[in-house]
Amino acid sequence: MCEKYYGNVRKLRLFDTEITEPVSGFFTGTDALLLAAFVKGQPLANAVEFGAGTGAVSLICASKNKFAHIYSVEVQKPLFLLLKENIDRNGFAEKITPFCADVRNINPAVFGKVSAVFANPPYMTTGSGKSSDSDLKQIARHEVFGGVEDFCAAAARILKTGGRLYLVYRTDRLETLMSALKKSGFAAKRMTFVCSDRTSSPSCVLTEAVLGGKESLFITPVLFLKSDGTETPDAKMIYENAVFPDKFIKN
Repeated sequence: MCEKYYGNVRKLRLFDTEITEPVSGFFTGTDALLLAAFVKGQPLANAVEFGAGTGAVSLICASKNKFAHIYSVEVQKPLFLLLKENIDRNGFAEKITPFCADVRNINPAVFGKVSAVFANPPYMTTGSGKSSDSDLKQIARHEVFGGVEDFCAAAARILKTGGRLYLVYRTDRLETLMSALKKSGFAAKRMTFVCSDRTSSPSCVLTEAVLGGKESLFITPVLFLKSDGTETPDAKMIYENAVFPDKFIKN
């Protein structure tokens, strides 16, 4: 009998999946939905998600057949137990393999060389910002088990040359992101800045980088989530189909 998470939980539906997550402040946010949509499909390739949480991004990618197989890595045991339950409940045991591990200590031999890695790394340094009364939320937001530099370094160890790394990160730490990518041998290839509406500054940036790639960066149009209080056509397409419109993808 497998272990289960016995805390208070809530359920939500995302596309064709049902996800159970703790009510202790760890909620699947817009950034996770955007990341899942931003990831390009490679139906015959294997991928790894770092910091999978309860599995929202991996489950969406699996439901849309973006990869042949996904390895979902989560360090926090309570979230990992829910990740396992969510995979089994949605019938993806043959498409998603969960691992409870610290990204910084991953043995590359476990996965072999994969074609893609995607992640929503913690974006706050330890000791910065408001502390949370939820350990799950605190660890998810703060670099307790490594930051974007550690995530990039780990991705470089398991990706094939030419493999792709997809990240969602805060714009106020863009310099940190670009430095981390370069240090681990990645070239940023596509970036989308996301604004809540047309009067707001970007709140996050989605990045696609290639291991060993040459310098050639496509800055897409800005993604506005709302206009005059309603969802923009771009946001509506993303939320309904888990893919970005063509204008955000350079051929």
